[in-house]
Amino acid sequence: MTHMSEFIAEATQLATQYLRCSPEQALVYACEDIVDREIGSPVVSSRSVQQWVDNVCTAEDLDSPHIVVQRATSTTLASASPETNTICIRGRSTTHATLLHEISHVAANAHQHDQNFRDHLIRLSRSHVSVQYAAMLHSLYAGVGLSVAPFASSIRQR
Repeated sequence: MTHMSEFIAEATQLATQYLRCSPEQALVYACEDIVDREIGSPVVSSRSVQQWVDNVCTAEDLDSPHIVVQRATSTTLASASPETNTICIRGRSTTHATLLHEISHVAANAHQHDQNFRDHLIRLSRSHVSVQYAAMLHSLYAGVGLSVAPFASSIRQR
């Protein structure tokens, strides 16, 4: 079993490979990559994405974004436009974690990957992927020096 300090060191190193990102964004992506590799989340087909996103947004009392599906690219899995409440998915399928990342951009009304965004993503991950996924993401964010709200111990967070 890998110790969290090893994952933190890996995330710090992995972040250096995101050359076109701010240091904060690179660390966010690196942490997410490690949690996705270690824990993962279910895959949903592009045909089912809107329904899944609608279900999440209804449960979270969020306005459901419009989903646009486009051809896959090697550099972008998905993107969000908070201004137009739109999420663009690249390819025939995506993961719940990727969708929650984009929903977090819309919910936080931000393109950045700041604490507000991270707190939304952790809360959504806890509710719609798993407590383990959210806890590891929270631990990695904090471990690499990114600010996050304390990890709540109750089942339902708002």
